[in-house]
Amino acid sequence: MDTTTWIIVLVVVLVVAALVAWLVVQQRKKKQHEHAERLRTEAQEHASGIPEAQVRAKEAEAEAERARLEAERARERAQEAQVAATQQEAVHEDRLRTADRVDPHVDTSSDDYTPGSTGDPDTVLDADDPRRTGGGGTGGTGGAHSA
Repeated sequence: MDTTTWIIVLVVVLVVAALVAWLVVQQRKKKQHEHAERLRTEAQEHASGIPEAQVRAKEAEAEAERARLEAERARERAQEAQVAATQQEAVHEDRLRTADRVDPHVDTSSDDYTPGSTGDPDTVLDADDPRRTGGGGTGGTGGAHSA
């Protein structure tokens, strides 16, 4: 074999190698395209559930807002109840102080004075006595306030 034959054989081998490489690249592109089409089809099928998921999300958001508003109302009711309880405590303490001022056995000027501490834990003011009928009163003081 002379040099020309070797050159021809080498050119043919290179052309065949280039052709094989080109076919491999084309095959790979075709497979990638098919894979991309499958992914698009799956995405399209999945997209049909998006509106339903959005509706569920909006419903959950609305329910959360209703719960937030109900919690706000409950907190307001709790605050109102706390204010009412504090007012009741103040009225009760005022009645005890009034009774203590009237009672000659209670020293209201003492440093350790506590309203209602007469030494008798069973003492009940007339106005606080549930057995009493007739709507309250002045705690049996008759309206007199003396120290």
